[in-house]
Amino acid sequence: MQLTKDDKIEINRILESVKGRIDEELCKLIMDLVFQNKVRIKKEDKTLYSINENRIPDSSIEAFSLGGFFGQTYQIALDLAKKMDLKLDGSQKRVVREFTFFLVLFKFEKEPAEK
Repeated sequence: MQLTKDDKIEINRILESVKGRIDEELCKLIMDLVFQNKVRIKKEDKTLYSINENRIPDSSIEAFSLGGFFGQTYQIALDLAKKMDLKLDGSQKRVVREFTFFLVLFKFEKEPAEK
């Protein structure tokens, strides 16, 4: 993914906002997770989506896939923190969740899900 100067400023701004609140190494790992993985909409996703379309908010397969990607990335981030022997309290978990959510939305704006 190619980042513009404005994109880099935006990412640096969010990094500054979490600095000192969560481990810097964990931030780097989360960024790698988000930016080095692709959001894909598979045939199975479309089948599952079409069966449950009326139960998915705003009936958007992109939102469905994006939510799954966010959830997986957030859970992996928590697992990584645990393996790094970082004891995250409730507010730190919230910061990790918001940081991950920001990065996933940022990535999705720049690079929509592959179909």
